[in-house]
Amino acid sequence: MATARRRKAKAARAAAAEAMKKDRKNAYDAMVTADKESRQAEAEAKEATTTAAAKAEESMQAVGMAMAKAEEAAVIASVKAEEAEKAREAYREVCRQVDAAAEWAQCEEELFAVRFRRYWNQLVARPGVTFHQTTSIPAMRYTHPAPHDRPKAMDTLQITSVKIAAVDDCLQWPLQVYGIIAARDVLDHKRNILFHRRRGDCQIITQEDPYLALTGPSRAIAVSRDLSYIEVSLKVKGASRTRSEDGDLSDLVLSYGTGLCLAGIYPSRLSTLELESSHINRSVEATVRIKITHGSWPDGLRGAFTAGMSSNNGLEVELLNTRDGRALPVDSEGVVKLQRRVISVYIEGMLKVSVVACSVDEERGFIEKAEAVFEAKRQCVSVMEINFGSCSMQITVAWSCFRHE
Repeated sequence: MATARRRKAKAARAAAAEAMKKDRKNAYDAMVTADKESRQAEAEAKEATTTAAAKAEESMQAVGMAMAKAEEAAVIASVKAEEAEKAREAYREVCRQVDAAAEWAQCEEELFAVRFRRYWNQLVARPGVTFHQTTSIPAMRYTHPAPHDRPKAMDTLQITSVKIAAVDDCLQWPLQVYGIIAARDVLDHKRNILFHRRRGDCQIITQEDPYLALTGPSRAIAVSRDLSYIEVSLKVKGASRTRSEDGDLSDLVLSYGTGLCLAGIYPSRLSTLELESSHINRSVEATVRIKITHGSWPDGLRGAFTAGMSSNNGLEVELLNTRDGRALPVDSEGVVKLQRRVISVYIEGMLKVSVVACSVDEERGFIEKAEAVFEAKRQCVSVMEINFGSCSMQITVAWSCFRHE
């Protein structure tokens, strides 16, 4: 019996030890699980806190951006409001100028000049192009065209001369004239200069010789159904060294195009301008170059160089005239420095270039004359030699058609 009791007690102790061991293991596992869950909860709480902080920061940034955009929009709205007010004021000023000009304008062309700049800026100006820019198309642009070019003959306007036909009674001859005359055509709408003198380089105009010394155009002036324009802004220099006593001699904008010819006589401000021109159908551009190849120009004689269509005696453009008796302007290579060199010629016509040696005393007339006649070409270069007294000259004509740039 004692032995049985001992076995039972031992078994009970073993079962108790096993139960205790199992309880300790369960307690340990519970503690590990609780610690793991605690760390996970802590990590999740930390992550949630970080996310919440990031979202709060994003919200703050969004609020800041929204406020910045609102401020920017407010500034833009303010600037646009100022611009709109300036535009309205500019429009009102133009209206005031037009109303004032209507009282003293002597012709429609003078009245149009008041609003021409605004018209040009609204309808023609584009990025990088300003009102005062000169034409970017050179003469001889298509004398040697590339295979992909398709230049063609066009109607052109040939300005032969511009003179001051009459002046206001408040002016006295001679006049010191400066300013600008420029053409704008459909090829690029920029200024193609015909006459340009600064105040410090006035041209002296006399009643006996009232013609402006034209130096252009730099290329032929195209004519199309779309209107083109000639700007005239001439001033007469006063007695003062400053501009305060200078007068507005002429201020005009002339319109021309297919079916709309220039009138010729234009009263404006302190003068009446007379413009002589021709509309040439289906024409090409001729650029003239004259070079003395042998000998020299006759001493003591002035030179008169002209060019025009041989079939039209009325169209003759003065390339150079040394009226003052000065020596013929020639560079180191013998090339004559012409004042004008671009002529328009009917595509099926002939170009006549004339060289005349005259006495400084015009009453004695010319002493010697030579001519070179060229058949018009669409492209290429024509060359002809002429003998002229004590020298020989080479006359070169570069032919070119036209294309919208």
